[in-house]
Amino acid sequence: MKLKTIALILAFAMLCSVGAFAAQEPDYALASYSGIYIEDGDLMITDCYNNVIWRACGHGDDGYVIERLAGKVGITGLDGAPMGFYSDGKALEAGFVSPWTIAPYKKGYAVSDTEANVIRYISADGVVTAAGSGVAGMSNGYAYAAKFSRPTGLATDRWGNLMIADTDNGCIRVLGRTGEVYTFVSGLVEPTGICWGSDGVLYVAETGANRICAVRNGVLEVVAGRKIAAEDEEVYIGGYADGPVEKAQFDHPQGIAVGADGAIYVADTNNAAIRKIADGRVTTVTAASGLDALPISPRGLAVEGNTLFVCDTGALTLLHCDISPLVYSDVPEDAAYAEAVYAATQRKLVDGVGNGLFAPDAQLNRAMFVTMLARVQRNVDGTTVIDGAAQFPDVAAGVWYDATSRWAADAGIVLGINGKFCGSEAITREQLITMLYRYAQMRGFDCSAFAALDAYADAAAVAEYALAPMQWAVGAGIIGDADSALAPKAVATRAETAQILVAFMDAMGI
Repeated sequence: MKLKTIALILAFAMLCSVGAFAAQEPDYALASYSGIYIEDGDLMITDCYNNVIWRACGHGDDGYVIERLAGKVGITGLDGAPMGFYSDGKALEAGFVSPWTIAPYKKGYAVSDTEANVIRYISADGVVTAAGSGVAGMSNGYAYAAKFSRPTGLATDRWGNLMIADTDNGCIRVLGRTGEVYTFVSGLVEPTGICWGSDGVLYVAETGANRICAVRNGVLEVVAGRKIAAEDEEVYIGGYADGPVEKAQFDHPQGIAVGADGAIYVADTNNAAIRKIADGRVTTVTAASGLDALPISPRGLAVEGNTLFVCDTGALTLLHCDISPLVYSDVPEDAAYAEAVYAATQRKLVDGVGNGLFAPDAQLNRAMFVTMLARVQRNVDGTTVIDGAAQFPDVAAGVWYDATSRWAADAGIVLGINGKFCGSEAITREQLITMLYRYAQMRGFDCSAFAALDAYADAAAVAEYALAPMQWAVGAGIIGDADSALAPKAVATRAETAQILVAFMDAMGI
């Protein structure tokens, strides 16, 4: 299966500016999108700032046309924001306290009104309360007799039952088509976003435990992430790490969606990132960094075709990502390096060179490799600040590898050549492996692997400084086989560097 990459694209033409709303209805100059449901190409979006529900429809040259589906803006509070209010009635006159998300239910839509502790129902007749007494608590029963405590995520099953993430009660509840409420699964820590996969599995963003879970045949299991206990009881520390699902870390993820290919997308809210779970690994689709300040606080997600829609409560706009399959026209499918090239791209170690090309045979220089190695570090710990105090005299301030050269020098990965970094100088395979070995030592990875190089005809060409690193790399299965040469003095290419780095990450379990 070919790996895919996703690029963040900033918002719809009709949603991307404050002016678009102001020109339509002055009361809605600001918005904070929280949840989304797609129906026949139309977008149903909850707005937890104005406390209303929007419908965005149409795919013509003029973009989407937005209209208010339900809810009315309340009076302005002391902070200048509209105050939610609770009132059933005609759709455009009804009041919501804090609409989290929306899902189909019966002949209309259900909305989780989180701070009101109820589930609302929108139909042609208006807005009514479908379930919940309005008082926080935990009890099953029929409609108003049931109690919830901050219900958030919603997902409708194939029979029309509504699954509800009852966040503060740590469980998933069900609102049946006839109005009965019962508990589906319990024992979770603050679940929020939920969705069904095509495999009939319910996926859950377990926000409080920083994990993604699944309910399969009624059994709760962990899909990715892990609990890291804090000092306070029942409090768990978030983190940011890509890699194998059992080692990956999230920080209070609030949204989840599943693509047609089974890939799971996660709104990793406190990390300001969109993550992807596929083929046993977690990777970062996109994350806020530097001048690229989006996403800010992603929450609701939805997939339609090759587009991932992202509700971001802090961005004042709706975001969407292209999740089309990645194809490099200059990487043959049967090339020995093809899988590694796509894996390295998926893990954001390396990018294409533009126009659908990868340039697999292009030679690598020292600055390029150190930058790729810094990206490996970002996979290990996404909170790492790639920078340092060291400064090489031949590295101009602000040049694209300025920060990575300082980071590598401070970490002892790069020692320099006669006091210089020599970033534009081609990097040989033995230099590359030596830097990789130093990085592994710096990270405290197991570097005990060893293999004699006698089987290689060019073993004598390995420089003394690179001997131990090359023996380690061969022993760990990162490079070499009995029928190939070590080629220690050959300049590394982009394709073989991708192979080396992917093999290194797999060997180290990262």
